[in-house]
Amino acid sequence: MMIDGKTRTLGLLGDPVEHTMSPLIHNTLSEKLGLNNVYVPFHTKAENLEAAVKGAYALNILGLNVTVPHKNEVMQYLSELDEGGQAIGAVNTLVRTENGYKGYNTDMMGLLREVRSYGVELDGQDVIILGAGGAAKAVAYMCVSNGAGHVYILNRTVAKAQAIADHMNDFFGNQSMTAMSIQDYHKLPEKKYIVFQSTSKGLYPHSDEVVIEDPAFYKLVSVGIDLIYKPFSTGFMSLCRYAGAKSYNGLKMLLYQGIIAYELWNDITIDEETADEIYRKLLKKTRDNIILTGFMGSGKTTVGKLLSERYGYTFIDTDQYIEEKCGCTIAELFSKKGEAYFRQLETDILKELNASLTHAVLSTGGGLPLREENAAELATLGTVIYLQITPEEVISRLSGDNTRPLLSGDDPEQKVRDLLTYRTPLYERVADLTIPATGQSPEYIAEEIISRM
Repeated sequence: MMIDGKTRTLGLLGDPVEHTMSPLIHNTLSEKLGLNNVYVPFHTKAENLEAAVKGAYALNILGLNVTVPHKNEVMQYLSELDEGGQAIGAVNTLVRTENGYKGYNTDMMGLLREVRSYGVELDGQDVIILGAGGAAKAVAYMCVSNGAGHVYILNRTVAKAQAIADHMNDFFGNQSMTAMSIQDYHKLPEKKYIVFQSTSKGLYPHSDEVVIEDPAFYKLVSVGIDLIYKPFSTGFMSLCRYAGAKSYNGLKMLLYQGIIAYELWNDITIDEETADEIYRKLLKKTRDNIILTGFMGSGKTTVGKLLSERYGYTFIDTDQYIEEKCGCTIAELFSKKGEAYFRQLETDILKELNASLTHAVLSTGGGLPLREENAAELATLGTVIYLQITPEEVISRLSGDNTRPLLSGDDPEQKVRDLLTYRTPLYERVADLTIPATGQSPEYIAEEIISRM
């Protein structure tokens, strides 16, 4: 991106801001759409918030996002608020106008767009909201303003849930919300609900923690949406799926709230194809998975175990995973079922892992990245690292190894050269990072990966 005299600045006010993913969303949008904007985070302390808002306007900054802890306090420094911001009592997007910044709450707009992207409509559907913080208030407003039936807010401190219910009932002029203690979930009418999990339970590294552990509760769930997106799959989501319900995380909410803000700043509409491209980048960024690809003998398993120890991640070798599932070796699978059967198994296993895997190092079979559908799965699973190796190094390392089905038969050395010639461009196609492995120790390769991640 070339910054010049016509570049417009966008930014984020928050404390802290170091781990924000907003620059990825907005700068990718600017690059994709050819707009001369640049998005940067501004670490803003509470005591400097007023000065930051006024200074941004004086500096002709086009628009801002606002994150914790400023979503409420910033409202007093704005020229006007949209209806959602007024009802929720918080804004996360500031749009430049002639008289100052106008505040919007695009969190609930983004969540609504996420829900609809799954083919779920709120109109006439009863809803349960777990938690009674700021996020729950935004969910409550979104539900009632989009025609939800009755909304139950469950929280450990009933007074907080009651405050949201009273506020929204007064705002909308009806009695569509009921506050309950979370311990009284068994008193809910027995029917199916759309359930929003808005508490911090399940945040990494405590991904298995849930506010309600009883499996009976999850039999009430038709669709479960956890506003958490890191980890990719939470305990709440797992319990929903186990009970037969559909479940989703909040990553698309993050995506769409950012897209809606960008649309407001630039007075444009962003198509779903562009949104999907950004989503794939967010998936890769948030999964915190490392995927090692490369030819047999390149050291994927050994290096992968070293990386898993350094990062504290789970280690999975796809070949070993398949062997454990099938109860036989890869060589036996090739012999009994053939290569085509094995390749389909690889694809099935990869899709299974992609549904929930997070904070893991994955060592892949040498042929796994070759299929188009596998390449697509890898693109959203995590950071793909190709361990590059020469034919001579492969031959040296695998001399006398009789466990490799593809090297059986006559002239294995020529097979290695032919396979590498064919596979190299396919490995390179899916790789985010290429690491030369020839003549290097596993320890050196692992350190090189860590330094370049």
